[in-house]
Amino acid sequence: MAGIALAGCNVSEKPTYPEDTAATASDTGVTREPMATPDPAPVARMPAQAAIQSQPGPDGSQVDLLKVAVTGDILTVTLRCSSAEKYNSQSFNVEKISVIDDATSQRLGVLKDDNADWMASNVSGNFLRTDCEVKPGIIWAKFPAPPVTSPTVSINLPEVGPFDGVPVTR
Repeated sequence: MAGIALAGCNVSEKPTYPEDTAATASDTGVTREPMATPDPAPVARMPAQAAIQSQPGPDGSQVDLLKVAVTGDILTVTLRCSSAEKYNSQSFNVEKISVIDDATSQRLGVLKDDNADWMASNVSGNFLRTDCEVKPGIIWAKFPAPPVTSPTVSINLPEVGPFDGVPVTR
């Protein structure tokens, strides 16, 4: 049987890794720099959504209508509240928020779920609340969908100008 001689092999008890900077040029003849971690890419912000209509609100605020869309049998209305004031918080009585079916003049109120909770954002008691300060506050509410034969609706919030003749997205 022939034996194989291994020459020039250096067996190390401890493996070295790129992040292991304990080894120096005098030990191995190779200098290793610590691995750099790339800077995370900045998160790109989405452009602000354009308003369908804007109306003056209470205390110098502005309320922008962003979306009026039907999904199934539910109409969702999304609004944005903003203000030039340093601090401006708005509260809207949910019972007084309505959508008017322009074809039939029928008033549609905010829906309640199976637990009798309002189907709207930021509701406390009977009030839909939002902060309209430095960054705009987004609020939404769900209503029964008007029939397909109603192409437009009007939206009413207390102390805000009416949003009239708004096309419904289906």
